[in-house]
Amino acid sequence: MNALPKVPFEVYRLELAKADNYGKVKFDNHIYSSTPNMAQKQLWIRAGAHEVILMDQNYNEIIRHQRLYGEKKESMKWSPYLELMAKRPTALKYTGFFKELPTTLQDYLSKCEYEQKKVVLKLLAKMVKEKDLNFAAVVFEETILKGVNDPDSIWATYIRLNSSPIDVGELILPDKIPELNKYSIDTSVYDTLLKGGCS
Repeated sequence: MNALPKVPFEVYRLELAKADNYGKVKFDNHIYSSTPNMAQKQLWIRAGAHEVILMDQNYNEIIRHQRLYGEKKESMKWSPYLELMAKRPTALKYTGFFKELPTTLQDYLSKCEYEQKKVVLKLLAKMVKEKDLNFAAVVFEETILKGVNDPDSIWATYIRLNSSPIDVGELILPDKIPELNKYSIDTSVYDTLLKGGCS
């Protein structure tokens, strides 16, 4: 058999498209998000069999998505939008983007003060970048159900849910450890001392 070429030959389709007011583009009957600063701008769509890469006019990569197949689907990468909103949190509830958030997040963010909202949106952006928006919504829901809603507790819940459980194994003591007799506390001496209780 002949050796494979040293330089890979990439097969893809390149197409120019204009983003809408939210920085989303339509390609092959599907919607792909870019970033808010690409709203109403032209960008390049590089579509391969498995990935769709959105690029600016100079062919610099903006974001990449898994290619969608089927009928009229949408691939939304929330992280760039959340990073922008963290800088201007007061405008959040007036955006169409806010209405697309899960109800749990909408309710929580509506009750946040200005500074807390900035911190929470940065946390949310980080969660979404590492996992996805649905996972982040579960984190918020679980934290709020426990009666806490500060950013540190939310992040602690995220770390706990995102970490693999530690298997400590069964504790096996060596034979040389002596077996201790069961010890029970006798509080009757205190009853005698207090003569049946104190008034």
